[in-house]
Amino acid sequence: MAQCPSCQQAFFCGAGQHPAQPCWCSGLPPLASASLAATAKCYCPACLERLLQAQAAAAQKASP
Repeated sequence: MAQCPSCQQAFFCGAGQHPAQPCWCSGLPPLASASLAATAKCYCPACLERLLQAQAAAAQKASP
């Protein structure tokens, strides 16, 4: 089990558990922010989705 650094909820992180079956998050795009990625080992599915949506909205806002 892992604990999300954002919401403190415990969740299952499959990283490194089964080489033939990657973690659930491997199918998602990576977080672009090095500071976010550096401060956390794993986010829970809900928080990672929220962060990815915020990242996409910021990228869309920044594009001309």
